[in-house]
Amino acid sequence: MGTLHPHKPVVAVIGGGISGLSVAFWLLQNDVEVILLEQTDRPGGLIKSHRSKGYLADYAANCLLNYLPEVNNLCDAVGVGAEKVYRSEAARNRYLLKDGHTSPLPRGLLQFVSTDLWSTRGKLRLLAEPLIPRDKSGDDETVSHFIRRRFGKETLEHIVEPFIGGSYAGDPEQLSLKSTFPTLHALEQRYGSLTAGAIIKRMRGSRANCPMHLFSFCDGMETLPKAISVHLGNRFNPDTEVVEIKVNGKHDYRIEAENKGRCITYNADAVCIAAPAYDAAKLLCRIAPDTSGILGRVGYSPMAVVYTGFARDKVRHPLDGIGCMVPSKDGGFILGTLWNSSLFSNRAPAGMVAITNYLGGKRHPEALERTNEELLDITMNDLKKIIGISGPPDYVHIVRHQRALPQFSVGHKDIVIKLDDLQNRIPGLFTTGNYLSGISVRDCISYGKRLAGRIAKGFSDERLFG
Repeated sequence: MGTLHPHKPVVAVIGGGISGLSVAFWLLQNDVEVILLEQTDRPGGLIKSHRSKGYLADYAANCLLNYLPEVNNLCDAVGVGAEKVYRSEAARNRYLLKDGHTSPLPRGLLQFVSTDLWSTRGKLRLLAEPLIPRDKSGDDETVSHFIRRRFGKETLEHIVEPFIGGSYAGDPEQLSLKSTFPTLHALEQRYGSLTAGAIIKRMRGSRANCPMHLFSFCDGMETLPKAISVHLGNRFNPDTEVVEIKVNGKHDYRIEAENKGRCITYNADAVCIAAPAYDAAKLLCRIAPDTSGILGRVGYSPMAVVYTGFARDKVRHPLDGIGCMVPSKDGGFILGTLWNSSLFSNRAPAGMVAITNYLGGKRHPEALERTNEELLDITMNDLKKIIGISGPPDYVHIVRHQRALPQFSVGHKDIVIKLDDLQNRIPGLFTTGNYLSGISVRDCISYGKRLAGRIAKGFSDERLFG
């Protein structure tokens, strides 16, 4: 109960997903003590890896696209740097479904000229992007409006809409450009054109001191949260459900929790709620009802993950890529399909291929109401069209996420601004999570580092800990 090291400030982190684990790790790097409380029996939240019959299935994140040094620093510090596995050379393509067949996304000018993903008119419209004036309204523009305005209808329907559906389980007609793709918004505002901005940045050279890599781990993505929890030691408390947070005074918090029927009280100088927005809203309903109401506005999309294994000779497609994204206009139920065994080694037995299929999202939220048999049937029907499946699956594993991914809808920026102000109104109370500044594991780790630095600076400046 309370402080582990009496001369250090203590932060109670509530939630043991990648966001909570990250902020706890970075707090320790800043010489701030932590207590992490997780209501389930394991770290990682939705990130979970499952190996069975020679197949390795990831329930949520399958990989990590990284260009930030802090991600590599964390992996090395918790001892999993050597367990990374990088994208196979055979998985360089990214496919899109177009008129019933798969087409690789162009990786250069020659491929762009020959691709059938755009018509000639669509290609000319795309190339005209530098001529489109920047938006000066300051409005919170939707992704679809931005792409249609700058690149044309075909780019939206054939490229961006399937990417949003498969990667974000979202609808570009609802998502905010500023919140979902802040870099694109910034490029337009600074350079007047995304094309011109990209060329200028390339000519100046990248300032990043970390090369971009796509990687996972030998035993899947759960390796990382497990390693962070081991690094935290007895600071990580599983099976501990927070019942109530009490503010006894300035930077004097009392956390009432239950662990397998036992009531436990923790004392802390600050609290960081790292639970999903809907759970954070419940925890804040008494001490910060206005913030609780704001969190209640964050929407989530459902997702069904249908993991399948097939004999290699039962799949017609060469599977020479990461996977295939499917636009809504092509029909079907699959949002996107990821070719795990092409992407990383040791994902399927010899002679077999592993394929993860995503269904649901904003496009088909009713998918989760179907039985496992129905989900498999519609998955098989779509896979026959997409990659030419000609036989039954050797392996099937189905996972359902009622609230898989937060949606950065129009107005989301205002939500984040109001949440940032929480600490000013209630000193020592913070929130973190993938609903704030990015849904990827990389984003969560990076935000955790920034927040931990901000908390530690508050202590050192005696604004939080006098």
